[in-house]
Amino acid sequence: MADFLDALGVSAAFIEIIKNAEEQIFIISPYISLTPHNKKYLQSIDDKKVPIDIVYRSDTTPNPEDLAFLKQLQSARIYKCDDLHAKCYINEQFGVITSMNLYEHSQSNNWEMGVRFSRETDPGLYAQTLEEVDRILQASSPENGNRTKAANQRTYEPRKPARTISPKLKVPPKKGLFEKVVDSVLGEVAYCIRCGKTIEYNPEKPYCPKCFASWSRFNNPDYKEKVCHMCGTKHATTKNRPVCYDCYKTYYR
Repeated sequence: MADFLDALGVSAAFIEIIKNAEEQIFIISPYISLTPHNKKYLQSIDDKKVPIDIVYRSDTTPNPEDLAFLKQLQSARIYKCDDLHAKCYINEQFGVITSMNLYEHSQSNNWEMGVRFSRETDPGLYAQTLEEVDRILQASSPENGNRTKAANQRTYEPRKPARTISPKLKVPPKKGLFEKVVDSVLGEVAYCIRCGKTIEYNPEKPYCPKCFASWSRFNNPDYKEKVCHMCGTKHATTKNRPVCYDCYKTYYR
């Protein structure tokens, strides 16, 4: 479940996102001003060679000392994005969407709030946030992008970032048997008995549309399938009996 955070909670969650990152970390903040603690934790994750992608607003200028620090991080990529107003910090485990910039004054003085969510318990919210982060990256240009002159004004030529989101972050975490059964009982979530795809719980219609079209060609209600409709584990099932014995014994009897 997503959690509400006040200003102190957002700051603490940001540190946890940095400390626990193992695959990749994204920092989306229009304004950047780093605290000494921010720098220490970012340096520690860089020492582990975890990719760090940082996006700030193109019409702002970070503190030169902070920008120099970020540029010396070996695993960091820095981008500029026009009209950026979103603030989001996310790694492969959880993320925070917040009103707070990664700005020292904001962390110490402003009224801020945010929402912390987990890839495991909030997979839909996590996936949607990651998709939007990807869109922001694609709309951004590297901090050292090519400068061109047009109408006597300096602009940056947009380019796609050199690094994309790790495919591992886009794959939903695997659930154990207990979590699958809880989903089925409480959330009306179930599984296609042929391919295992998540569908609405309905023992009368235990197939996804694609597999149902395939099954209906022969219309054999006793044809052996592979997945339990309720818990999603591998078991011999049929349309007439779409759940495994354990689920039948526990929830039907």
